[in-house]
Amino acid sequence: MEHTPAPYGPRSVYGYALYISSNMLFLLFLVWAIVPDQILHNLGLTYWPSKYWAVTIPIWALTALATFAFIIYPAINLTMTPDIDDITTITDKYSRPRKDTVPGGIPPVSDIPITEVCRKLYLTKKK
Repeated sequence: MEHTPAPYGPRSVYGYALYISSNMLFLLFLVWAIVPDQILHNLGLTYWPSKYWAVTIPIWALTALATFAFIIYPAINLTMTPDIDDITTITDKYSRPRKDTVPGGIPPVSDIPITEVCRKLYLTKKK
């Protein structure tokens, strides 16, 4: 069978089952976290983890997500970025070198050299 993101029979059944089971688990989590232990014991439900974990697990999950989003993911991107003196920051196989033009004419499409870009952006003009 071809791999496709389009919906088809078994995928829709699995998706629906995952949707229902995740909602049921979330409802069970809310019951465990909100309902007092005495009411749960009266219903015959005696083996529950400590309420401490109802607060701790979401905090740990959000801390891990924030650490990944603000520290680890940008660090991965920085490690994949080539150095400033690397040749790939200047040219690649799609680069178009600057060509001579007729004075007063429209220049053809070309890449601006990195030295000229840095000169325009970062060097101050002497007065």
